[in-house]
Amino acid sequence: MDKIQLTIDQCLEDLRRQTGADFSAFACEEPNEPVIRWKYAMGNRNERFRRIVLRPGKGIAGKVLLSGRLMILENYEPKQHDDPREYPILYAEELKSALAVPVVIQDRIKGVVLIGYRSPCVIEERVVGLGKQIAGQVGDLLKAEEME
Repeated sequence: MDKIQLTIDQCLEDLRRQTGADFSAFACEEPNEPVIRWKYAMGNRNERFRRIVLRPGKGIAGKVLLSGRLMILENYEPKQHDDPREYPILYAEELKSALAVPVVIQDRIKGVVLIGYRSPCVIEERVVGLGKQIAGQVGDLLKAEEME
């Protein structure tokens, strides 16, 4: 494992522990491709998250990348006619509540940090603050890597 992967994994694990979340992950755009993938995760139940490929505007990560704003889903219960492709990470990890925060580098959104819960819950302001803090740390790591 390289240094950046170890550091992002540690950030995600710290975030999961500090928020009492079941799952935390980081998604980003693929270089030279208009797709988004979940690159790092902690607390995952399986490896299905790695196969999720999103276009900008699709899924939680795609919506956050396109809008530039954080997204909160609370007490999510899929309906019979819901399309599982709308929020594939929720299905893959059986999440009921989630917070997704944009990772910004030099005024450009480069990725998304996600905090997920397998039980329905309300996302507290403290969790939002910690999510923003970790998203900032991940952004700083990516910026430093780009400058090398």
